[in-house]
Amino acid sequence: MGETTASGPASGDAIAPGQFAYDDRASKVWLYSSLFWIIFLTVDGLTMATELLTPNLFAGIGPLEFGRIRPMHVNAAIFGWLTMMYVGGGFYVLPRLLGLRSLWSEELGIWTAWLWNLSFAAGIVALGLGYTQAREYTELIWPVDVALVLALLLNIFNTIMTVMHRRVKPLYVTVWWFVASQLWLAADYVIDNVMWRPGAMLGNGVEGAGGPSGALADPLADGMLNWWGNHNLFGLWLTPMMVALIYYFIPKITRTPLYSHTLSLVSFWGIAFFYTGVGHHHLLQAPIPGWLKTFATVNSILLLVPVFAFVTNVWLTMRGNWSSFFTNIPMRFLLTGFIFYFLVNVQGAFMAVPVFNQMIHFTNFIVAHAHLALLGAFTFVGMGVISYLVPQYLGRPIYSRQLAEWQYWLIFIGFTGFFWVLTFASFLQGQNWAMGIPQINVLPEIRPHYIARAIFGAMIVMSAIVQAINVIGTLLTDTSQGTRKEFRAFAGTSETEGAAS
Repeated sequence: MGETTASGPASGDAIAPGQFAYDDRASKVWLYSSLFWIIFLTVDGLTMATELLTPNLFAGIGPLEFGRIRPMHVNAAIFGWLTMMYVGGGFYVLPRLLGLRSLWSEELGIWTAWLWNLSFAAGIVALGLGYTQAREYTELIWPVDVALVLALLLNIFNTIMTVMHRRVKPLYVTVWWFVASQLWLAADYVIDNVMWRPGAMLGNGVEGAGGPSGALADPLADGMLNWWGNHNLFGLWLTPMMVALIYYFIPKITRTPLYSHTLSLVSFWGIAFFYTGVGHHHLLQAPIPGWLKTFATVNSILLLVPVFAFVTNVWLTMRGNWSSFFTNIPMRFLLTGFIFYFLVNVQGAFMAVPVFNQMIHFTNFIVAHAHLALLGAFTFVGMGVISYLVPQYLGRPIYSRQLAEWQYWLIFIGFTGFFWVLTFASFLQGQNWAMGIPQINVLPEIRPHYIARAIFGAMIVMSAIVQAINVIGTLLTDTSQGTRKEFRAFAGTSETEGAAS
């Protein structure tokens, strides 16, 4: 018999649906903003895929050159699309789990959303103009970093004040994740971007102030710090927030209590302890200390403990509810992302094994693996969250269930095709690498894979656009004539929950 918590979402959260209207203004701004960023990043990704086929397509157009749009794409995925979607989802569930009508300050939540949007947009423009810190995943320049950290700190303050003013004392595990992951992100962002050394490098490496980048003085130490921080973006922000939202929405939609509070804590503390030590498995082929490589490999395998705790908890919560995968579209997105998350962690453990790592390092296997996390796991969960929340915000059905179906199948086929063609290409690259064949000689062999990558990438772009059309249609069209059965069949909950005040 599984354990349950007093304030879980399955029993209607802390306040019964319909008792009063929730104030979701901040949540809406964050969530709706994420729709723009997913379209931007997917179009950007398709542009890169096209350039891999025709490298000179945008020659001479600086902002469209591969070296500039690649960091724009990566940063938009993590800090534009996923971060804004996660905060929007977190700001929605927090009052409901704490017995409140709103956040401590909805106005502050709205202002931080605009601060984040404008600051991040400035960072993207700067990248397009060539201003970069030139460190992977930390390319945004120092002034933008300062603005984003300020927004993070304000969100943390707003969240903690909301928790302190709660009417329900027991904290459901989703609240644990939401509070902790924001603290982890702020700390990781400051450390990973070496923010205490603004302008550490000026052009030719002369120490000084005012330059565009910050880094440690020792390049090898900087590389080790960089990949410690980069992987923690996944392990201490993107993963915890995905787990937080799944732990809320799956019990909510199925109206089934979370199977075990104990398992949820095992996953929480396990990820907190083990994930911080896995980042250096990306540097197994680099001249870093041997003990650090061993530490990364061991932690990558031990990470499967909290992952299996999370998977088991969700799997047992879903007992008797698997039919909702076929009937409930938000649930379909959530469960697909959940399955991809399990697969990406199993794959990550194999990648940390030195013999296998030596074969796939420098190949498209790494690109496929990163997309299995960012696109396969986190984006599917994000689309499920949006599919659920928009009808709740407005108190009426989604504009078109058919469009939602198209959205799902476009990204599912697009992503799985994208993933497998890159994986197959990586095996060709790895075999040739092992035989000492120069990589330039392998390019004609994998060109068909790049063509397929662009085709599948176009399907992903179309899915993001269809999602935006469906959301805009819901905002602009009175779909309230839909029956109660239609509403609950799509969203799986009460019409009155989360309706706009």
